[in-house]
Amino acid sequence: MKKAKKCLLAAGTLAILAAMPITAYAFSFGWKTTKTETSDTEEAAYVFEAGETRISMGAEAAPVIEALGTPEKTFEQDSCAYQGKDTVYTYQGFELSTYPVKGKDHIASVYFLDDTVSTPEGIRIGSKKQDIINSYGNDYVEEFGVYRYRAGDTELVIYTTGGVVDAVEYLVRTE
Repeated sequence: MKKAKKCLLAAGTLAILAAMPITAYAFSFGWKTTKTETSDTEEAAYVFEAGETRISMGAEAAPVIEALGTPEKTFEQDSCAYQGKDTVYTYQGFELSTYPVKGKDHIASVYFLDDTVSTPEGIRIGSKKQDIINSYGNDYVEEFGVYRYRAGDTELVIYTTGGVVDAVEYLVRTE
């Protein structure tokens, strides 16, 4: 499982780097903590919202992609963890990554591309470390400036350098 996780993470990272634009966008999207069904019980989980579209990690991708409309770019590669293709869809301000399971694509991650995208609490690229802690609290794991907040089957990952946010990513939790 760890090998599959590393492979999926490496493939997603490569896809993000290959598809990452250098342009700025004018829309603001957000993260928020909400209830999402994860099996027989309900657990809190982070859910990304793009306008009226709620994006839950691990959810089936087709309805989300249809609701978001035509992406600016699409990048596909053979999945190293599953049979089929991993896909990265680039929209204004964020990228959405999917993975295949039993013939259907599911949401793997959402990645902020620029500082026009923020969480409901206002965390965006360029925010300060103290803003993160004020918004999400002290219940995080930090390694080398990477802050990981876990809720249910999701993980909110905030990357920093010198106490300033470089990137924000929302992931399906695999462990």
